[in-house]
Amino acid sequence: MFVKLWMKKNVITITPDQSMAEAETLMQQNRIRRLLVTKGPTLIGIITKEDIQKGIPASCDESTRMIAAQGKVEAYMTQNPITADPLDPLEDIAMTMRRNKIGGIPILDNDTLVGIITESDIFRALTEILGAGKNGARVELKIGHGPKDLFQVVKLCKQFDITITAISIYQDFSPEYDLLTVRLDGEDLDGLIDALGQSGCQINRIMRFDKEESADT
Repeated sequence: MFVKLWMKKNVITITPDQSMAEAETLMQQNRIRRLLVTKGPTLIGIITKEDIQKGIPASCDESTRMIAAQGKVEAYMTQNPITADPLDPLEDIAMTMRRNKIGGIPILDNDTLVGIITESDIFRALTEILGAGKNGARVELKIGHGPKDLFQVVKLCKQFDITITAISIYQDFSPEYDLLTVRLDGEDLDGLIDALGQSGCQINRIMRFDKEESADT
């Protein structure tokens, strides 16, 4: 999955000579935690809600806060922020955010600002890719490290006309096994699960979901 599939394209920006009060108002109006700072078409920084809180401390008296609120964005923004390309893999961007302890990364395409990816976008991607909220069943299986067991699971799904709506593999589950998690949907889930057991697959856990349960959650 690439960043361009999950990034926000309608980016809200601010200029470096605007005030901290304007930045705070923009964040509140748009319910966001960061603004990209641009000068003409060029990205020059990023300012976050935390920067606003440092620049306009809540502990100060009202007159001091009013003076601080007139400070310029450029004095508090992070210059030359980490950026990404639309075709960067989503998992690499998630790792970059975690490593640098940041919640958002501007996206540049040939030095042109085209979007932003945030931790909320990463969470949204994770839930959709892993099939959260879909009907059917979520089955965890312990499989060998080679491709043989995975091929057997896919083959049985085809045999029982079961759709794999999401799939993930945790390779470091144990020295002997990977943990395969599949979200499945189809009419004969019971038949497939019985066949998986009979084939030698080690079923770790089964969770079932239906339309009524999905509507209640």
